[in-house]
Amino acid sequence: MEDEILELSDDQKTIRYRFISQIAKENNKVAGYLRKIFHISTNGDRQKRIDVYQKILDELPFGSVDREKLLEYYAKIMDLERRVRKFVNAKIYNEKIENPQSTATADQFDYVLRRMLEENVEPEIVKKFYDENAFAIFSLTMHPTNPTSMEYTIKGGIRFDKYLDDQQDYTEHLKIIQDLPLAGKKKTVEDEVNETIAILDMIYETAPKLREQLIDTLKTYPTYAKVLDVNIPRIQASIWPAGDGDGNENADIKALEKAIQQLKQRIKQLYLNDIQQLSSQNKNHIEQKLIENSYETPQQLIEDLQKLENTDDLIYKVRTFQFYYAQIDIRHNAIDIMQTLQHLLKINQLHDNFLSLSLKEQKDLINKWLNDEKIIEKLKSTNQDELTKSNKTAGRIFGRLKLIPNDLDIFNKLIIAENKSIVNVLGVFLLLKATGNCVAEKGTALDIVTLSESVSDLNQLPDLISELVEDPIYRKHLSFRGKLIPMIAKSDTVRRNGRGAESSQEEALGKVYAMVDEFRSKYPELKHLTINGFSGGGAALQRGGGRVTEVPHNNGRVARYFHAKTIGPSLLTIQGHQMQILFSPTSICLHMLESLIAQNLHARVQTELKPDGTHYVPPRRAPDGYDQNHHINNFHQACQQMRQTYTEFMGNLDDDENSESGNNSFNQLFANAPWVSVILGNLSSRPSKRGATGSNADEITVRSIRGDQPKLLNNRAITVERISAHSGTHFLTYLSVFEGLNSINHAELHDMYICGKSARDFMRNTALSLHMTDFDLAWETMIGEKRPNKEELMKLAKQFDRKQNTNNSNQSILAWLEFYALDVAKLVHKCILGEDPKEDFNLQTPLKASFSNLAQQLTIREESDEFGRYAEAQMTNFLNHNLDHVLTEREMVTLQSCYAAADVVNAPEGGLNIELTRKKIN
Repeated sequence: MEDEILELSDDQKTIRYRFISQIAKENNKVAGYLRKIFHISTNGDRQKRIDVYQKILDELPFGSVDREKLLEYYAKIMDLERRVRKFVNAKIYNEKIENPQSTATADQFDYVLRRMLEENVEPEIVKKFYDENAFAIFSLTMHPTNPTSMEYTIKGGIRFDKYLDDQQDYTEHLKIIQDLPLAGKKKTVEDEVNETIAILDMIYETAPKLREQLIDTLKTYPTYAKVLDVNIPRIQASIWPAGDGDGNENADIKALEKAIQQLKQRIKQLYLNDIQQLSSQNKNHIEQKLIENSYETPQQLIEDLQKLENTDDLIYKVRTFQFYYAQIDIRHNAIDIMQTLQHLLKINQLHDNFLSLSLKEQKDLINKWLNDEKIIEKLKSTNQDELTKSNKTAGRIFGRLKLIPNDLDIFNKLIIAENKSIVNVLGVFLLLKATGNCVAEKGTALDIVTLSESVSDLNQLPDLISELVEDPIYRKHLSFRGKLIPMIAKSDTVRRNGRGAESSQEEALGKVYAMVDEFRSKYPELKHLTINGFSGGGAALQRGGGRVTEVPHNNGRVARYFHAKTIGPSLLTIQGHQMQILFSPTSICLHMLESLIAQNLHARVQTELKPDGTHYVPPRRAPDGYDQNHHINNFHQACQQMRQTYTEFMGNLDDDENSESGNNSFNQLFANAPWVSVILGNLSSRPSKRGATGSNADEITVRSIRGDQPKLLNNRAITVERISAHSGTHFLTYLSVFEGLNSINHAELHDMYICGKSARDFMRNTALSLHMTDFDLAWETMIGEKRPNKEELMKLAKQFDRKQNTNNSNQSILAWLEFYALDVAKLVHKCILGEDPKEDFNLQTPLKASFSNLAQQLTIREESDEFGRYAEAQMTNFLNHNLDHVLTEREMVTLQSCYAAADVVNAPEGGLNIELTRKKIN
């Protein structure tokens, strides 16, 4: 094992046993069990490990105080170990990136500036690219949820990160962590906003350090330092809690009003805190004016601060965070938007059944009404109570949109989920005008973002964008905003259309990027238009694709592939656990922000064409002798086959109302997956399933939580992904991959890997999933039996019929999945390494052979959490056989702890994972 892995392992064990020592002061019995668990966890004999785990579980019955405390403390250890791993990995990564021999990517200002200087990019061009693209633009969202309580996240985990960052003694803090509730009840929208504010606070602390980093870097580049303004804010943060109303009736008018208040109060308090730290005697009047809300604009505050000494950092913060702290993204589903419009028109006696009209008729009427001031005034006078009485969702959406004009600075995006037609966008325009918002005129403050989720929507996206730009009202609106933002969903597309959907996501965005020149030349008012791709992802493994900071790089790459001549700055969502991984503590936050900004700048400089048709900085190409386009096309062909195969397995999943969707066999098997722990672990204010209303019964049974026969794919994407992971199979990350790769000449698989970054990310993520797949665990969880020997498995697998509506035994389904995963693993191994695997091959071989550091890290994590996953499996099996069992609060907390423990282990992150994309291809 390499030195850096040993360092990580040692630090992880240090925090583990320090925390156990803290536990022992108050609960020596549970501390003793924890020592036994971790002592046996590295034993090479799995049956011996399982025997110890089973003995402990037998001694601590399900529902007992001791089992609850054991699993809660155990999950906290998993979380603390993850934080230590993250911190140590970041240190290792920083040491590597400072090595002159490092194959650094564009994660640093220095790298991008150096590349531009080497290519003799003129200062005025650098300034243009910097002013227009050098931004970190992201939206923070609690969906998918962070499974730990708000108290634990803020007072426990994030504070522990700060102790690590400051190299302070965290011993006393372990006592606080011990006493904090790890899990809790379902979060309110207000809780989610407060939890997100804790992440914003880390970004607030880091902002001036980012400026200092840029200033320091520019000392090496004096010609560029003369033209680049280091005082222009580089961070544009938004949040989804309260704003994301898609399928979440809790995100109502009051919740949005409260969120606005929470953000404004917090940023004012932070400014007051910073002002109090100033030594100037003239600060009191600034404090008083802030407290009394006397400043009409942030610029007035800046002008007062400029009169004091040592206020550069605070002034930069005020420029960055204004008086709103972060902006709120509004999101609603296209269906809900159109229903709102229908009810609005009906109660105003404009049309009784608007949605019965054809799309052309709807479009013509909306355009007519948008240009009729009398109609707009009539709609503005709509009685809110009457609309709500007509339809609750319509009242909620209309009331939320009415809040926007009161706080224009805090809103800048309205996202239409599952946007399928120009009518959806024009309908939003009419709703905005009806609620007092500016559309296609001076004062227009909102970007209308189309969110495409299904492969069908992605295929139609370029035509939709063309139709939108041809519409005079949309085009005028676009001219005021200056940017067109197509958002590509990652999770729902893969849930509906399989892993092959990743190629469709790229193709759709690439084609839209390539359209900007046509728009600019055809319409003079759009001569400065940019296309800003918005990635609705989260964690790399969960959502497909590479690491988070490479979103701009990947967007630039696909833009070039489709012959786009320029690119605007990229946006992305950062979700759930990923927020703490990427923004806590400040040292890691600084790297994250610098990476996003540098990558956005680098994507522009590699994509933009000079007047002579060459790139300002030549992008990396495949090695000499390789036909790069041919092999990239091979990857797209493989993905197309994956999509086709996935549809053959699952049928049409694009219709959420189709109760018969999915494969009968997989629905049957995965009805026995850890539904209860996953649903209880989803603490967000959103329901785990679309349309779910929750249970208000005094007694909560297993059946009331998971239902009689839950169907895997008829749920929210995060629920589907976590069910697949917690079952031990991870099967949705490799189902249909064999057919896709097998459709390519095997002799060309490695060339495809070498020539295409998408293929490299895809294969690495598949190898990661295969490494984490555990069929011993899957048999225990969903069948309650010990996994059979190889001969018996082969017999069972041969009995499997893969047709959609066939009845297979759960044993044959699981056996077939295991052999299918092995077939995928062999092709992934061939793809990454260019050679067939040897005889002692298993699911972990591709990652071990290609990325040994990451494989070793995963092994360490899996050893740590084996007990928790086994406990979850055993309890799941009990619950599956006792659907009317009434769950006590203690049992629910125990299951939540199991979920939280496994959730952090199954989310690879850290410096070494980042380092993977920095390797040269030989």
